[in-house]
Amino acid sequence: MQARFDKQGNRLPDTGHGCGCQLCADANAPRYERRRTERTSAWSPLRRRLVQVLGAIIPNRRPEPAA
Repeated sequence: MQARFDKQGNRLPDTGHGCGCQLCADANAPRYERRRTERTSAWSPLRRRLVQVLGAIIPNRRPEPAA
């Protein structure tokens, strides 16, 4: 888990709720969640490879500049 700090730079305890501050912990804020799911991040290397292969196969489709 990522370390969290207050505005003065003091490390906050990892409460597992909200931003990690005592106010969120006392309010029982929902647990913080990952923004990306494991399923989408697992496709990332495959997507990069697919785009690389398609880029090599498909010719440059950008129009030529006007002369």
